Amino acid sequence: MRVIAFAPAHITGFFEIFLKENCEESGSRGAGLCISLGSYATAEKIYGKKTIVEGNVGNGEVTSIALKKIASGIRVKIKNQLPFSQGFGISASSTLSSCLAASHLLKIEKSEAIKAAHAAEVESGTGLGDVVTSLLGGMEIRLKEGLHGEIKKIDLHKKIIVAIIGEKIHTKSILRDENRRDAINDIGRECLKNITIKPDINNFFDLSLYFAENSGLMNEKMKRILKHANKIGKASMCMIGNSVFAIYNKKMEKFFSKYEYYVCKVDNYGARILATFFP
Repeated sequence: MRVIAFAPAHITGFFEIFLKENCEESGSRGAGLCISLGSYATAEKIYGKKTIVEGNVGNGEVTSIALKKIASGIRVKIKNQLPFSQGFGISASSTLSSCLAASHLLKIEKSEAIKAAHAAEVESGTGLGDVVTSLLGGMEIRLKEGLHGEIKKIDLHKKIIVAIIGEKIHTKSILRDENRRDAINDIGRECLKNITIKPDINNFFDLSLYFAENSGLMNEKMKRILKHANKIGKASMCMIGNSVFAIYNKKMEKFFSKYEYYVCKVDNYGARILATFFP
């Protein structure tokens, strides 16, 4: 038997960091959106007790940590459609899709798969809110942090363009820097308050740009690029990566065509099982 699962990539526009002793209570508040590109995982049983992770998974550390919490004697092959460490939440989507496929294969409760994926992200320092948002889909406003936090979902039917304009940024270095964390949380709290007053896509992009400009996470190259992009339409920086996301139009695609770029849609469905094959 083989099981295939998919989890959408997640782009954070702005956020607050909440790190607690309990992984389930750790997480982030803020807002972001899921896109139709993400991670596919195929799980199958193998002889023995090993857990094998294959595919374009980087070092596969987060996924391996999560799978070992819930499964043994399986092979998981992952296909990621976007790169790691560029603000797309790929460590979360690859881990979540793998855990969902494994849990379905082994008849383990879905809630255990989600818990394992979230805990592995928090423990590894690769993310805080991407697992729960990838599970849900759409544009989300995270009002309360944690595995069981409060999230408002907004379905959107928009084309999005994402482009990679610089080197990777490792999320762990940001999340564990106390000085940067305080500055980020101050701006993130302000943005969250404003998005709840006007929860639409245009305000989300405006607040995301404001957050990028004032959080200390944006370099000079990013500033120049976003200044030009916002003359064409709505664009901001993916948190946390040297990449941008924008509402699609032909002029925006032309502007970003000199970079590695992708055109996609908002994914309103969230992480899901796609297929089950029986021998």
